[in-house]
Amino acid sequence: MKKHLINYFNGIADQKWLYPALFVFSFLESIIIPIPLELVLVPLMLQASPRRIWLLAGIALLGFLAGATLGYFSAIHLIDQLEPWLLQSQESQQYYQAALAEMEENGFWYLLTVGITPLPTQIAMLAAGSTAFPFGLFLLAMLVTRSIRYFSIAWVMSLWGKSGYHWLKSHKSRAKKLAVLLLVILALYELVL
Repeated sequence: MKKHLINYFNGIADQKWLYPALFVFSFLESIIIPIPLELVLVPLMLQASPRRIWLLAGIALLGFLAGATLGYFSAIHLIDQLEPWLLQSQESQQYYQAALAEMEENGFWYLLTVGITPLPTQIAMLAAGSTAFPFGLFLLAMLVTRSIRYFSIAWVMSLWGKSGYHWLKSHKSRAKKLAVLLLVILALYELVL
C-alpha cells in the first residue's frame, strides 16, 4: 500500500467520527456507490487494534444491512419510478431482467451467490423487492453473505495483519471461487434433502 495512503488511514483510525462515517459509507455502498467497501475497510483494519477490527466489521455489516433494507423496500414501493433512473444502460436492464428470472427460480440461493461474489447487489435488491421475495429471507441472505465477507477479512487481519493483507490481495480470486463453491455445495445438499 502506498505510503501516503497509510499515513492517511493512520490519521483517521482514531477519529471519533470514524464509526459513523464507516456506517454511512457502507450504507451508501450497498445502494448506490459501486466501489467495494473492502477498499476502505482493509486499510482501516490494518491500523486498528484486534478488538477494533471486529468492531469495524460489525459496523460495516450494520451499514450494509440498513442500505439493503432501504433498497428492498424502495423496490417494493418505488420500482416504477426507480427503474428508468437506475437501469439506464441496456446492460443494466438485461442484468435486471436476468435477476428477476433468477429471483423467481432460485430466490434465496441467488441472493447468497450475488452477496458473496463481486456481482452488484443493488440490482439483486431491486429484483428481490420487486418480486416480493420474503423480507426475512432476503435479510438473512444479506446477513450471511456480508458477515462472511467482512468477518473473514477481520479474521485474516486480526491474525496476520499486514501479511494477511498481502495474502488477501494475492488470493482474492481464489477466495471468491472457494466461497461460491461452498454455496454450490450447500445448494446441492439442500436439494438432496
